[in-house]
Formats: sequence, C-alpha cells, structure tokens
Amino acid sequence: MTSSGTPSVLTTEECQAFGPALASAAREDPTVYQLLLTRLIDANHGDLTDLRRAAKLRDWAGVHRSIHRLKGSAALARCPTLVAAGKSIESAAKYRKAAVVNALLPRYVAIVTEFNDRLRDLRSNRRSAPGGGFVQGI
Repeated sequence: MTSSGTPSVLTTEECQAFGPALASAAREDPTVYQLLLTRLIDANHGDLTDLRRAAKLRDWAGVHRSIHRLKGSAALARCPTLVAAGKSIESAAKYRKAAVVNALLPRYVAIVTEFNDRLRDLRSNRRSAPGGGFVQGI
C-alpha cells in the first residue's frame, strides 16, 4: 500500500534500483545524493500539481511539459513503470484526447505518488548505502 492508500504499482526490484541509480548520478557523493533526492521530490510534487491543473484546463502543452519532466525524473531513477505510464498520457494529450487523459490520470497520479514516497524513504534512510557506495553518519 502507498501513503495515499492505493495498492502498490511499482515492483520491489524497481524500487530497489532507485538508490543505486541516483547514487551513480550523484557520483557516489552523499551530499549531492541528498540534494538530488530533495530536488526530485520537490520537482515531482510541483510537476504533478501543474499536470492536474493543465489536464483540468485542457492545456495540452502543459500536460505534455509536466509529463515530460516527470518522465525525466523517473528515467534518472530507473523507474520504467512511471516512464511507460507517462508515454500513454503524453500520446493522448498530443491528440487532445481529454477522455483518455482523464481516464489515465488517476493511475498516473498514484504511480507518481508512490515513486515520490520511495524517494522520501531513501532520503530519510541516510545510513543506508545506496549501491554500497557510501554511508552517512548519525
């Protein structure tokens, strides 16, 4: 279950890949790693807010922009489920298919929420060594 009370969509293996992928992106630097996690969490939250607003207003360029940014975060952390779900909404927005966007949006929001929950878990678990690369002190 996710923090929003929905069933988990992301696989255990997928979630376990986030830490090592982001540690690698941070060049195994614990400070950069924590900054990267914070930036991704904050950006994802803002992009999700923008996505909801854009979908409500049928601002297809805004939907595309928000999805594209969220897909970038997901790709950096190696989250193929979120990337694939984003492609579906991007395609629907490209063809101005409001009904399809609105049908896919709740599941997408749940996936982004779960993704951000896992990133928060990584941020709060500072003693864990993502990929075995580093450990922060108490």
